Amino acid sequence: MPRRSINLRTKLLGIVAVTFAIVGGGLWLSAYVILSDQANHALDARIEGLSKSLAGELTDYVLMNDLYTVRRILKRAQRQHPDLAYVYLLSPGGDLLTHTFDGGFPDKLLELGRRERIASEEGSVRQRRVDLLAGQAGSLWLGVYENVALGGVRRTLANLALALLLGGIAAALVAERMTKAFLAPVRGMVAAVESLENGKRAHIPIPNDELGVLGRALERFSETARRRSLELRTLNQLGQRLNKTLDPHEMLKAALNTLVETCWFSCAEALNPGIDGGPLLRVGCKVPPSKCLALRRLQLGQIVEGFQTLKINEDVVLALSGGAASEAFLAAVGDYLRNGLERARVHEHIREKELERRRLLQAVLRAQEEERGRIAKDLHDQVGQSLTALRLGLDALEPAPPTVHALKRLVGTTLSDVRRIGRELRPAALDKLGLEAALRRMVQEMTDFAEIESDVFVHCNHPLPPELETVLYRVAQEALTNVVRHARARHVSVLLKEYNRHVQLVVEDDGVGFDPRRGSENSSGLIGMRERIELAGGELVVESAAGEGASIYAIVPIPAEVRA
Repeated sequence: MPRRSINLRTKLLGIVAVTFAIVGGGLWLSAYVILSDQANHALDARIEGLSKSLAGELTDYVLMNDLYTVRRILKRAQRQHPDLAYVYLLSPGGDLLTHTFDGGFPDKLLELGRRERIASEEGSVRQRRVDLLAGQAGSLWLGVYENVALGGVRRTLANLALALLLGGIAAALVAERMTKAFLAPVRGMVAAVESLENGKRAHIPIPNDELGVLGRALERFSETARRRSLELRTLNQLGQRLNKTLDPHEMLKAALNTLVETCWFSCAEALNPGIDGGPLLRVGCKVPPSKCLALRRLQLGQIVEGFQTLKINEDVVLALSGGAASEAFLAAVGDYLRNGLERARVHEHIREKELERRRLLQAVLRAQEEERGRIAKDLHDQVGQSLTALRLGLDALEPAPPTVHALKRLVGTTLSDVRRIGRELRPAALDKLGLEAALRRMVQEMTDFAEIESDVFVHCNHPLPPELETVLYRVAQEALTNVVRHARARHVSVLLKEYNRHVQLVVEDDGVGFDPRRGSENSSGLIGMRERIELAGGELVVESAAGEGASIYAIVPIPAEVRA
């Protein structure tokens, strides 16, 4: 909710009222302090004189233990002095001898005896002690009502407050009339400022006196604020439009449309400097390019009356007519447009580099798979056959020496290793039986070798392209290799399923875990898995923590031709 403004008249009246209140309050407070101090001194002097008078009169009777006369003297003093609340006499040992209370002496008074002031129903009582013969004859206690002594001070202060109030009212009336006459021309200025605050245009009155300087300043401020507000709105609108596209042609069109729609110019053109020909773009222009003789001069960089030019870069110059704008505003428009065009250029460059990187990486992976297949075939056809022939030759030796049996076992182990290496390089099951069979066989072989329990779940509704099957197989192979080498796990699970036009691969283990951020930076295996998945248009997520195992999630879209 906007805060309501206070007009200048109220402020001036408030200043007068506050000033009078401060001065009057200070005067009243000074009078209160002075009169109260004088009244307190007078009351203390009265109590002192009364106590000494009674002490001198009662000492002899106290020494004679004539308590009757003492009480009679005290009651007489109480009748003569209406402000005397009470008097009582104590023995040197502190015992009560006599008092002026008709209804009996209150016991709590002795407990409050050392207090200088005592509160009572009739008002505050100031108490004083007087020792008779230095306390040898006892002590006399007097209580005097303060309100009787201070009543005159209160009446004087009340009269002073009333006089100050009447004076303040009179001063306020006089100040109100003078302020009304003085601030009559200011009201229009205040209303105009309030209209400007609400975003409206307003006429600012300019009086022919000293306030005219303020009026002229407000008029200049109003026009400047209106133009600045329009400039900010235009730049905000231009920024929003430029952020919606990365096409340079659309950016130029958005800039020209914004300048025309916000009424800065009626015609906006984008020209290619130094090249003979029509404009690149035109917005709001009514004269055809062939009849506009200024275009060629503008393209050559010449100054033409009625046009404002804005050079964006070496290829684009804006020619603006039918209006006027400040150089600072046009410079800001140029910065916005240059930044947008540069952003589009950088984005296009990055896109081309990314496409080139993807093509190169795909070629490398394709060549890698082909080389693996060739090496696997050579291992099977040459090394495998040679080892098989060697084993058959060893079997034909009869009787066989003891060393032959050891050679047979070595040849068998080597042949098994060659076959396993060949399957890891390019499993034949992947080409002949498909991803599910190859995946199950790989998991079984690797977990048996590492003595790890495993579970494999595969659920795919469609056969996948060979390239995608290879990607998923290699990612699962690398993930399982990391489990066997580093995880020290007891159980690993592999899940491959199809859902919502995507295929998801999940590899989870209950091993020691690791920090995914540091692992992603230092592990070439994780980097390779992520690159393979991203080349297939998917996403790889690694979740792990120390002592909590690790989970690798890979999700890849299924090509449209397969889904169909």
